[in-house]
Amino acid sequence: MITRVNIIDKFSTFLAISDSYKFILQWQRDYQLKINIERIIKIQEVNEENLAYEFLTNIRLKPQKILRYHLTSYLQEVCYWATRQVYFYLNKTVNSLTLEECFLWGNEAIITPDKLLKQYQNHRGSKITTYAQTRLKTIIKDKVYLSRGWKLLTNWGLLKRISKSKRQEVLKKMGGLTGKELEEYLLIWQCFVDNYISSSPHRNKSLSSPSISQFKIMTNQYNILAEKQFNFSSILTIEEFENKIKFCGEKARLFVNPITINFPEDKEININDNPQDYLTLLEENEDKPQINHLLTTTFNNLNLASQSIFYLGEGLGLTQQEIIKTIQLTNPNFIKEQSQLSKNINKIRKMLLDEVIKNIKGEKEKVSKEEIEVLIDILKGWITEYIESEILLLCQKSFLEINIYQQKLLQENYFKNSMNNISFIENICPELINVLITKFNNKLNLQLENNPIIKDNIILRLEKFCHQYFNRI
Repeated sequence: MITRVNIIDKFSTFLAISDSYKFILQWQRDYQLKINIERIIKIQEVNEENLAYEFLTNIRLKPQKILRYHLTSYLQEVCYWATRQVYFYLNKTVNSLTLEECFLWGNEAIITPDKLLKQYQNHRGSKITTYAQTRLKTIIKDKVYLSRGWKLLTNWGLLKRISKSKRQEVLKKMGGLTGKELEEYLLIWQCFVDNYISSSPHRNKSLSSPSISQFKIMTNQYNILAEKQFNFSSILTIEEFENKIKFCGEKARLFVNPITINFPEDKEININDNPQDYLTLLEENEDKPQINHLLTTTFNNLNLASQSIFYLGEGLGLTQQEIIKTIQLTNPNFIKEQSQLSKNINKIRKMLLDEVIKNIKGEKEKVSKEEIEVLIDILKGWITEYIESEILLLCQKSFLEINIYQQKLLQENYFKNSMNNISFIENICPELINVLITKFNNKLNLQLENNPIIKDNIILRLEKFCHQYFNRI
């Protein structure tokens, strides 16, 4: 995919899949949209983000197909990047997931941009493209989970559905279990599967908790097998067995629907908690540069572990469990529970917001919940855009450090593959990947593991950098 560089292209072309197996895309022009956008930019000098918001505002007042099509066209590249991020995030755990189906789900959402952007307001800090990409990632993830039936299952249903060959991976990856403890939990899981019978006569009914009598049978089977076959010394009570199988269910849920730091239900700040601690709405036009400076300074004054949470979550798309594990490699005293991480994220965001308010207004007064929500949205948009810009800057520094021959070769392969509508990620040299990982580690005092999840996310960031950098120069 070649990045579009002018306003006419950005509002009149669409991505079409020319090869679904290789996920090869090409731009197709709508000439009616081209003529219309040419007429608009002749009348007035326009900024693309402002123009997109103007179209959105007009659609909200009076539905107009041509303006909706312009917005859908504008969001094509956003859909592409959201697709790739979700795919690389989930394809290791979701069987047979393809880039094509993720892209089609994203496209289904941007066909009605007024619905996708229903809650967007340009005075809330972030760009339309940033807001849309965040929403699209959530929508595509939900579509993936729903298509596999996971969100329709209770944890009990997941325990029944996850194959025996996957159980060990779930407990090791999401539960951190090893050795005898892992064997114990695998046996508990198997005893559950052997003895659970749904109390509902309806085949498609969501599975409910086992009955007391079922728990008793499961526990008895476990205790017999634990002693005779596995030589486990411990005998479990029914209550202990129930707690351990619930632990398995929680880890199964995280495995199929992992939590990232920007999950949709995360409001960061409890708007019912001490609203008098917040100030009146910040004026967008006059305060935006000052807000940006204050947030940048305050964020960079955080300790490296706190900064790393956002770089790993927002930047590399890691789950909360992966974030904790990564930071603990260089900071063994870092928090160990996901609930603690969520509280820490909430605390950091509130501190950033309070710092901005204190410096801009200097005094406090009671404000409405709606105004507080606006401030939260400004902060969320800023964090997303700031982290992305910082990572792209690291990509540029890394690119400029590899030898000139590798730089030219990568640039040639980028344009060659783009002209042939072929992905060029295989041409990203290992040297560039390693330099970027090293810079990431040095910046945040981390030890990123060279595993497929990390590597895929690093390559995705380098791919986006190349799209922007090579088209710019």
